[in-house]
Amino acid sequence: MKNKSLIIALTYILLCVVCSCKKDDAAAEPDPQPEVTAHGDPDGLPVSKSIGPEGGLIQTPDSSLTLEIPGGAVTSPTSFTIQPVTQKLGSSTGTTYRLSPENVSFQKDVRITFSYTDEDLTGTTANDLYLAYQDAEGYWHRALETDIDEVDKKLTVQTRHFSDWTIERTFYIDNIHGKTQLSAGEETGLIVFVKDVDENGNLLSSMPVPNKNIDTWFVNGAGKLDRLRMESVTYTAPSTIESPQTVAVGVRIKNIVSRRNPDRPGNTGLVILQVPIELLPDEYFTWEIGGVTHTGVSLDAVRLGAITQLIGTGLTGNVSLSVNASKAGSYELGSAVNPDTFGIQVFISRQNNLLYQGEYYVCGEAVPRYGKGKLTITNYGSKGGKIEGYFTATVYGLTSECRNDSKLATGKFRIKRMQ
Repeated sequence: MKNKSLIIALTYILLCVVCSCKKDDAAAEPDPQPEVTAHGDPDGLPVSKSIGPEGGLIQTPDSSLTLEIPGGAVTSPTSFTIQPVTQKLGSSTGTTYRLSPENVSFQKDVRITFSYTDEDLTGTTANDLYLAYQDAEGYWHRALETDIDEVDKKLTVQTRHFSDWTIERTFYIDNIHGKTQLSAGEETGLIVFVKDVDENGNLLSSMPVPNKNIDTWFVNGAGKLDRLRMESVTYTAPSTIESPQTVAVGVRIKNIVSRRNPDRPGNTGLVILQVPIELLPDEYFTWEIGGVTHTGVSLDAVRLGAITQLIGTGLTGNVSLSVNASKAGSYELGSAVNPDTFGIQVFISRQNNLLYQGEYYVCGEAVPRYGKGKLTITNYGSKGGKIEGYFTATVYGLTSECRNDSKLATGKFRIKRMQ
């Protein structure tokens, strides 16, 4: 009887210790704190313009950011500047900009419009994009009133002050190892974050989505995941990859809502995010021209004197790159006769076979001109090794006398060097 009582007492003590540990562990988990970072450093050329009481517009050269200053916003000619700065907010995407004049309160609302790209949507959704700004003390704030135009891919907000502004994400998947291209059997880790704001609109530090809110991870395509209902997973590529392909690894999040614009859809507590991962065989050459993708079935990489020749031949055409170099590096489009330049020819097989190349002639001129393009060789192996890289180039086809048809050609390759 005494032994039984002793066992019960010890069990009770053990349960108390376990419960106490659980409470301590829960208490040890820090609550997200307001996000504060250093201000970014200038990172590129600024754009400036003087705008007076009549109002006006200023934008970046690529139109990724536009400021619309209405009439009456300022009372005298004022210098407005857009300065790219280094990215400091971990949940941001795209470029961060410092807008000035700072410490000025405009008389009317100024309209800030950011354009977002498909790249900005990697691991998130358009509905999870917001504009955010950093105050003088370094704290970040979400502009909950951010309007979104998903057709033209624009985010807009009205403000009466300038500071550092960027696009931020409420939910997003982070590729832990930064590996977006995998060969057979390779793996990469993924983790999903949520970023909320407090009652004062301050952005809080990013936190992994709790396991209880993970409905499941999934993969659309080949490969496997090591676990399905945790904040992080490891994706492993299949043991064999016959041709280049892209798979989507995603997660479904349930019963969690970040503070957002009430006029936006998606406040149901269900969020679905995906990230693309490219699966690449040991050797490949894929290229795209005119929106059509081609895959090489016969590949060649040879060095002939000073010239390196890379050739991909497919069922629907072929591509040939000639670069006057034999090392890794970046090369501009031009004549391959000249050092550190590359030439390109793209042949499209169809009823009226077409040849596109990096050079073109203006009617009446004997000297060729060249489009814009860059070839980047990330690895240049010795004989028997691999030559790997990617390219983008504007190529031209002669459709009639004195008339050139231009197209954008892009591609990537990894080819075993024969000599």
